[in-house]
Amino acid sequence: MQERPNSLKAALGAGKAQIGIWCSLASALTTEVVAGAGADWLLVDGEHSPNDLRSIMAQLQVINGFACEGVVRLPSDDPVLMKQALDIGARSLMIPNVRTAEQARAIVAAMSYAPAGIRGFSVGHRANAFGRISGYHANARAQQLLAVQIECETGVANAAEIAAVPGVDVLFVGPGDLSTNMGAMGNPGADHVQAAISNVLAAAGSAGKPTGILAPVKADADRYLAAGHTMVAVGSDLGLLARGSDALIASFNR
Repeated sequence: MQERPNSLKAALGAGKAQIGIWCSLASALTTEVVAGAGADWLLVDGEHSPNDLRSIMAQLQVINGFACEGVVRLPSDDPVLMKQALDIGARSLMIPNVRTAEQARAIVAAMSYAPAGIRGFSVGHRANAFGRISGYHANARAQQLLAVQIECETGVANAAEIAAVPGVDVLFVGPGDLSTNMGAMGNPGADHVQAAISNVLAAAGSAGKPTGILAPVKADADRYLAAGHTMVAVGSDLGLLARGSDALIASFNR
């Protein structure tokens, strides 16, 4: 038995734009609904959503039934959390608030088996189809994708060094935290925040690495795609439900 290729990693490596949707409702059912829309990737959020290991696994299971890649955002760079997420089959990880190359190297090590890293070894788990994938442990990194989030001025300043770390696949800007940390809470369109985002794009490009960003407003998403960002999330299940229900009720003038 062979591991399914990581379509997101392959496409980003080829310079192809990949459109994603955030899954924040912590429900396998709503994630299954969203998965049928045809997005290239779905982000299961373990940082700002009420997800746990079992709910993340359930969502990965339903995503696997569709032609898209499941990405899991963890709440931190804790190597224990990364080990657990990888073992349940989360081979594409997003790690928030990465600030330095040293931190990025530690994250890569947590995703890698010895001698390259410190990931704990288990003979059989969901990631290797419970022992059925031949050569999984020796080749596990081949289908893994690591997106590190740049969310503060320190991360922006160190973006070039972070992008140069082997094993870092994507620099993903978190516009909400970045704007907040730069004194422009809720306004990622501020000139100095936009300049920082452009700096991340340039730094990653110099290292031959793609960049990504969350852009739930279509005009913003189109602009970021035109600028060269290729891993772009264009909305969330929560946002779609909230705005859709708001619009429906508002359409009845009472």
